[in-house]
Amino acid sequence: MEYTGSQYIGEYVDGRMEGEAEYILPTKTKYVGEMKDGMFHGQGTLYFPSGSRHDAIWEKGLVVKVSLNSPIWTHLEKSLRAVMTVETASITQPRG
Repeated sequence: MEYTGSQYIGEYVDGRMEGEAEYILPTKTKYVGEMKDGMFHGQGTLYFPSGSRHDAIWEKGLVVKVSLNSPIWTHLEKSLRAVMTVETASITQPRG
């Protein structure tokens, strides 16, 4: 994470980010929720610098169910797959 400029606040299991956590990207987008094996997994919320948020259920870093309470995204945040690809790549630490 030192190389990506991201900040992780949470626990590690076998060297991987796991459990309840907060993950802040260099873009100031923040994920608050459950992590498993270094990825967003379980209930979690993405908070964007614009003030909008995205509540969802995550599985292996991807959204599998969107909360009905989650506000509508702005046009700048519609590319969730791109955001998640970058975030997942930046939070996955090599094993060894």
